Amino acid sequence: MELQIIKDKKNPLLNRREVSLKIVNKGTPSRIEVKNKLAAMANSKPELIVIEQLNTAFGKQEIIGTASIYETEERLKQLAHQYLVVRGAPKPTEEKAEEAPAAPAGEAKQEAKAEAKAEAKAEAKPEAKAEAKSEKKEPEKK
Repeated sequence: MELQIIKDKKNPLLNRREVSLKIVNKGTPSRIEVKNKLAAMANSKPELIVIEQLNTAFGKQEIIGTASIYETEERLKQLAHQYLVVRGAPKPTEEKAEEAPAAPAGEAKQEAKAEAKAEAKAEAKPEAKAEAKSEKKEPEKK
């Protein structure tokens, strides 16, 4: 992955750097890969970088995007959109998922309902086929 900084603007009022970047790569890299590469180039921590957008063009192997590099974590929490921060965060692995507390009661109920529906559909299919076959045979007898 080749990353180029096209425009680097310092915003002293918001205590951040606003960066426009161009990435040349065969595939679309993950946001985490882009953050790590940008952090290495900008001498910053990946936790202080928020990737605002990454746009690809059909038929091209380049990506144009924008990112903000904050000076402090407090400023990041004050200014950055929470959904962008979450989108750029690394996903928890299985080991961390085991350590996490159990899902809230609402999610457990939804999962149980989904499993019950799936079981009901599986049981209903053979019965529906049998009923459809018996209906076909009855008109033939007349």
